[in-house]
Amino acid sequence: MNGAYITAVLFFNCTTEGDLLRGVVVPPFALAGGQATLGCSFQLSATRLYSLKWYHNNTEFYRFVPTERARAINIQPTPEFSVAEVFRSDQHVTLSLTRLTPAASGRYRCEVIAEHPSFRTEAASGTMAVLREPLSPPVVDGAREIYQTSEVIKIGCRPRHAAPPGHLSVLSWYLDGRKVLDEYLSPFNATSQGVALPGLSLRVPGQEVAAAGGTVQAECRLSLGPHSISTFKTLRVRVRMVSYVGPYQSAGTHITRDTRQVTAVLTSVLLLLLLNQ
Repeated sequence: MNGAYITAVLFFNCTTEGDLLRGVVVPPFALAGGQATLGCSFQLSATRLYSLKWYHNNTEFYRFVPTERARAINIQPTPEFSVAEVFRSDQHVTLSLTRLTPAASGRYRCEVIAEHPSFRTEAASGTMAVLREPLSPPVVDGAREIYQTSEVIKIGCRPRHAAPPGHLSVLSWYLDGRKVLDEYLSPFNATSQGVALPGLSLRVPGQEVAAAGGTVQAECRLSLGPHSISTFKTLRVRVRMVSYVGPYQSAGTHITRDTRQVTAVLTSVLLLLLLNQ
């Protein structure tokens, strides 16, 4: 079965600074129209929290001030995304950004300020890129319908498009769900519309496919930050088979021919028996 599928895994920028602010979590990639989760962790032992703020490219969009009981949470509307607080404790705040637009790309900074009298301030940040379009499945070249056991199967995989500026996509190969060892892989350079694209070729001895039953599913997976998409190709090797009919045997493509010969002999014997009755 050939095809493609998309998956998303958790992968974050995480920056830790200072004693008050333990760190921030910002996904490096998100899809336009999709969702992203931001996290900010802090720990105040000798003092209390005065405020926690989130900024996008130096523009404040979220503020939490515990002492302002009438309006402890203040979320500023922005055309780049929608904001919702999904979790808050005395050590952590989690936000959900939805309806992301490409303009939501940029730096996200969490700022923590301690209570009076120090008003100590600490901040940490992470960068997120919002992709305009979902990932395209990688291109697999050179695959055939069937191979001989004596052959070395060689197929290549390359991205369909270049990665966003400043970012790098990663290719990997899997056989029947298991990641292929580096000794079976070799990088190569491909070109699409004048743009250089890094490719990755797979070399598998036909004997190994035959030992696995003659058929394996090859998967080329392209990953970009937390997102990945795969293209599948089924690799088949012609396996030699032995068929026994009395003293006769055949192998591979000769099974049908030899079976006809045996059938003709048996038919002749039956005719002789009928004639002798």
